[in-house]
Formats: sequence, structure tokens, C-alpha cells
Amino acid sequence: MKKLLALLPAATFALTACTSSSDDGVSAPPPVSLPTDYIVAQMGEFDYDSDGNLTITKGSCEAYANEASWKTVETRGSIAKVDNDNAQINLGEGAGAQAYNFKAIAGEQFPNGSFYKTSALSDALIEGVILEDPYYSDVYYINTQCFFQNFGEMQETMAEIAKVPKSSVTMDCDKVSIQGLEMKYVSHEKDAVKYTLSYAGKTCDVDHKFLYSFDKDDCTKAFKNYQQEFENGETEDAFDFERHDQDIHASAECVDVLSDFHDATGLAKSGAASTIGEKQIKDILRAVGARLRGRK
Repeated sequence: MKKLLALLPAATFALTACTSSSDDGVSAPPPVSLPTDYIVAQMGEFDYDSDGNLTITKGSCEAYANEASWKTVETRGSIAKVDNDNAQINLGEGAGAQAYNFKAIAGEQFPNGSFYKTSALSDALIEGVILEDPYYSDVYYINTQCFFQNFGEMQETMAEIAKVPKSSVTMDCDKVSIQGLEMKYVSHEKDAVKYTLSYAGKTCDVDHKFLYSFDKDDCTKAFKNYQQEFENGETEDAFDFERHDQDIHASAECVDVLSDFHDATGLAKSGAASTIGEKQIKDILRAVGARLRGRK
């Protein structure tokens, strides 16, 4: 079991995180200055011409004939500069043109820069776009000191893990706890989130590393993770990149932390097993990963 926990495949990042602070009751004031810290949701490349036409190239990762099948997919839209601080972007996905606050990259010509959706400037996580020729990124700018409380739905996840009502889960700024099990935010990078799980004096480290469909190597890695699960009898489902677009690195102590929590609270209430198994541990960490990536 400890060997398996060295590298666990997990959930997903089209990354529609919890973007509105009003959804969870946590208000974030309009930023005095636009934040620069962010998490990358999706990545790709872009092409722009003098007429304002914007072509975005993203990746598609599927399975075909028991092999990873990767290809690029183009979306056509438009982008226009309103003034030095504002722009309009149509990402060509049916939403129409949206207003963005714009911050240029020093020494670079438009449209290179950071774009912040104007309607989201008061949100804890501001939806946005970064263009740095030729790279395109969908991002969430972090406009809060309480990252864990606003990113994903940690309170709901812990309620599901312990099989208790959401109201019985305690949610603090960067910590969520239930029946003595504590999940605490440690740090994040642009493509990863780290946290700890603690119970009864034992603590383990968990590192969620995000994979992206635009990266062919990430597509291959996600499919290999899926194949290993299939061979282990842990899934009979068809490959879905959105379920395997993270690598979860969990320290060996997570076995003890979650097993002790199970023994004390009856975490694993399905079936007749008296001990928590490898698949249950994977499912628990996958549930956390899914919420970090904004999925149920």
C-alpha cells in the first residue's frame, strides 16, 4: 500500500474552480491592485493578427486502440484593446465578448499581457487569461489570503469523506476539519497544490501536481496511470483524461492517518471490510483532487 501511495493518479483541471466568493459566503473586496499570483487552469498557444482575430490552440487527450490519442484543437475568437487598461475578448465558445481589465507586459506589444475578467474583480479567485506569445493560459488570479477556503469545495469534500452533513464540517481560512481529521493548506505553485492530512497526532503530506491536455507527455502520463489502475482491477471505466489529469504524491504516513481515522469513525461504511483499503485511500485523495480542480 505504501508503495502505491508514492504516486497516485487522480482527478482533473479544465479548472473551473470556485470562482465566486459569494458562493461560499466569503467576501473578497475589490483589489486595490490587480493580483499577480495565479493557478493555471488550461494551457495552449495563440495566434493574433492585426484585425483582432484570435486563434487559440488547446489539446485533446483520449484513448484509441488501447493507446493514448493526443491532438490539438483550434478555437477562433477575437480580442480588442479598449484603452490602456481595458480589453474585450471573445474566446469563441458561445459566451460572446467579455470585458477584461488589462495589464501589459513591459516592453511587449498588445495582446501580450494579463487579462482579468472585469465582472470577477471582487471574487476571491479572479478568472482570467495570460497571453505571452505564443503561449496562452486560462488562469485564476488569487485575490485572497484564504486560498483553501476559496479554492474548490473543501467543506463538501470532507463531508463526503466522513459521510456526515456539510454543517458538521469546520472550515477555517486554510484548514478544514471533521471528527478530528484535519486537512491544512501548505502552499501552491502555478500547477500544483500542497496540503497535509492529520489525525490523532499523525500527519502526512500530499502534493497535487496538475497535468494538462495540451502537453503530449502529460496526456501519455495520464493514460499510463489509468492503465495501471485498470490492470490492478481498480476501475472498469473507459479512460477519461479529466479523471486522471493529476499526479498525487502522498507520503507513506497517509496510510496510517486515514486508517486510524477509519478505525475510529467508520470512514469506510460500504461493504464488510473492517479495514480501509488501497482503493478507498485513492478514492479519498481523488475526491480532494477533484474538488481542487473544481469538479464533483
